[in-house]
Amino acid sequence: MATTDGFLYDQAIYHCAYLKDKKTQAKVSVFATGKMICIGAKSLEAAKQDLNYTARRLAELRLISPTKIVVKLQNIVATADLGQSVNLESIASKLPHVIYEPEQFPGAIYYAKELEGASILIFTNGKVVFVGLKRQELLEAAKRLIVQLAQQIEWT
Repeated sequence: MATTDGFLYDQAIYHCAYLKDKKTQAKVSVFATGKMICIGAKSLEAAKQDLNYTARRLAELRLISPTKIVVKLQNIVATADLGQSVNLESIASKLPHVIYEPEQFPGAIYYAKELEGASILIFTNGKVVFVGLKRQELLEAAKRLIVQLAQQIEWT
């Protein structure tokens, strides 16, 4: 395992280096290919700041030449709480495009066309996770969907 002021590299864990220090809001994975992934940022702006900071740090360490990076948003994860317990079997029987196999996964997986390939994970405790959103505008569509969904849910 190698460390350099905020960087962590342990090939036994994963085949990339990580940067997380007092100046980053999230964690940045740095791959040998030159690609970087910001994980856990609360906004696109925070992710851009962390990625640019990481590129500057790598240049300071003379691991790369100073460069301007191009940031591409690829996966937004958002959460919601319906505020009460949900009957997942009822959701699975009433809504199209829902997978609920409790022996495989503890939540219902809802694939909504409006979310362009993203999915909604719904759990018995009323927690909801939106996974795989590709654009920030889809967050608004996800909010509308969860409101519509809440009107159709059989509460437990």
